[in-house]
Amino acid sequence: MIWQFGTNDQVLAVALSEDGLFGATVTGEKVYLFDENGTKLWSYPVSCGRSVAISSGGEHIAAGGDHLLLFDRSGEVLRRYMPASRVQGIAIAADGQAIYAGTGAGLQVFFPESDQTAASAAWSSGTKDPIRSVSIDKEGSGVVAAGESGNIYFFSGEGQLLWNYKTGSNGIRAVISHDGLAVAAVSSQRTMYLLNRHGRLLWKSPMDGRAVDISLSGDGSTLVLAGEGISVLGRDGETLWKGVPGEEIRCVSASPDMTRIITGALDGTVSVFRLQPETPSVGSTLSQDAAATIEPLQTSVAPDPGRTAPQQGALLPLAPLVTVNACVVALIWWRREKQ
Repeated sequence: MIWQFGTNDQVLAVALSEDGLFGATVTGEKVYLFDENGTKLWSYPVSCGRSVAISSGGEHIAAGGDHLLLFDRSGEVLRRYMPASRVQGIAIAADGQAIYAGTGAGLQVFFPESDQTAASAAWSSGTKDPIRSVSIDKEGSGVVAAGESGNIYFFSGEGQLLWNYKTGSNGIRAVISHDGLAVAAVSSQRTMYLLNRHGRLLWKSPMDGRAVDISLSGDGSTLVLAGEGISVLGRDGETLWKGVPGEEIRCVSASPDMTRIITGALDGTVSVFRLQPETPSVGSTLSQDAAATIEPLQTSVAPDPGRTAPQQGALLPLAPLVTVNACVVALIWWRREKQ
């Protein structure tokens, strides 16, 4: 079955807590927080909202637009910052103690517990490349930012630029896996990239359709693309599943274990799915009727020239379960067992 929530405005960004029990969404006018049952816990007005992030356990939510806002789980505003320019991408450390904001002036980092003023950042990247998306690993030791120029930047948690990869494409969005070992990106030129933590290109591949956002499993073995529907891909680029064809999906976020996926659509719909392969009993094998179901949570190898180093809801009626070909299910299950 599918559960959805209508915001009546274009959904511009979504985020899931690590356990998938809390989902955050931002439109141009509001930021929302939902619990695991799809109950809207609260919403708060924002100015030109563009991005949202949530800490590991859902204790802190950050929203970016004309302002950078930090909330606690109850919706109280803890901090309000006025960056030099609009926040287009945002990430928050697992413990909520650092906020990474992608702005027109580059990557800026704020520490809510510090005595810094509302207008100042703890440090800035100094890249002078407008940053469109930001992602951080679980330990906070790797931060990935995608620039308007098409460059992918990799920073240490202390702000040191370790490498950048030049894609030559505009409209890049990039994400780092939870374990920090893989970096994936999509471009508006319909190209996917997968790199390791050190900036080495593992593969790049053209896409059949348009993709505007990307998410990764915790170990980097599975990718989720948003665009003309949703696509779930394996690490080597093979398609494992496609869903909601014909819908304009603007943004996506997956839990590290890939059991939950949240999406936001241009029509204002937020959907939270559970990706749940059926588990065969001990000693049994998958039959031709085996299926994986996408069901919602309750909601109302060569050196690469591109790499360079730095110089220094509302409940909807039940819908039929989505079935996937048995061989795809077997592949998903095998990949998980292998991990």
